[in-house]
Amino acid sequence: MKELRQFVEVADLRSISRAAKKLNISQPALSRAIRQLEDSYGVPLFVRTGAGVELSPYGSALYSKAVQILPALAEVREEIEHLQGRAKAVIRLATGDLWGLVILPEIIRTFSESHPDVVVQLTIADDGTRFEGLRQGIYDLVFGTLSYKYEAVMQVEFETFVRQATYVYCDAGHRLAKAHDMTIEKLLEERWLSPGYGDDDGPAGQVASLPRDYAVRAESMTQALFLLRGSPFLMAASTGFERLFKSLGIAKVNIPEHGGIQASGAICTAAASAKPAVRDFLRLVRGSAHSFDLPALE
Repeated sequence: MKELRQFVEVADLRSISRAAKKLNISQPALSRAIRQLEDSYGVPLFVRTGAGVELSPYGSALYSKAVQILPALAEVREEIEHLQGRAKAVIRLATGDLWGLVILPEIIRTFSESHPDVVVQLTIADDGTRFEGLRQGIYDLVFGTLSYKYEAVMQVEFETFVRQATYVYCDAGHRLAKAHDMTIEKLLEERWLSPGYGDDDGPAGQVASLPRDYAVRAESMTQALFLLRGSPFLMAASTGFERLFKSLGIAKVNIPEHGGIQASGAICTAAASAKPAVRDFLRLVRGSAHSFDLPALE
């Protein structure tokens, strides 16, 4: 199992040296472990390239199974330790910014009080990372919008809890914070800030499809918020952020359109939804849905 984890890390990073650094072992030790794994299968698992290593056809076959096996083995270990009273059960959540920063914090606090024997692991990540994590069994529950990618490669359950559109936000002291009758032309004259994703997303009809002048691209919504405060920039983000942003001195710009409505909720596999902790968490989310009070534009 240890060697399999090391193999997956090398495959993901496409570099033995980078994988060794991340795994906190020496490069020669990791190279020996890979050679031993290759010897056990009797085939080369990697092909050396100028930039590092790439999976061989044999390595690709092993990788496709390893990414399924490792999470399952880790889950079994946790379950055994939990049954022995040596460890807590774990529920792994991956969310977008809206769920992670606005909707789930109070629910997680309530859940933790009623389930002291369960550890909640929360990751705020982009849609691609959430998708891969659910596909590989790394996450039990993913919160966000359901894209075509999920249903194209696996069977998932999706339950809608909120509906959201897109607002344009700016610092409360920005000259557009109290402006009316904004036009697309006026919006496109401004410089924009990206929260790290969705540069092609946006409100007001054509704004979503027209190029914008981005001054800053942040790595996360939290970072983007601090950059937006006191700045001359505009930022497009979910309508669900309005209350949080307002408390931080960020205002929405009054525009006639806010983009298409998107359903957002919980995504999981049947196997994950069968876990008692996951069922209990979803039941709590379901019971709290009436209190979300997010703008849902019709």
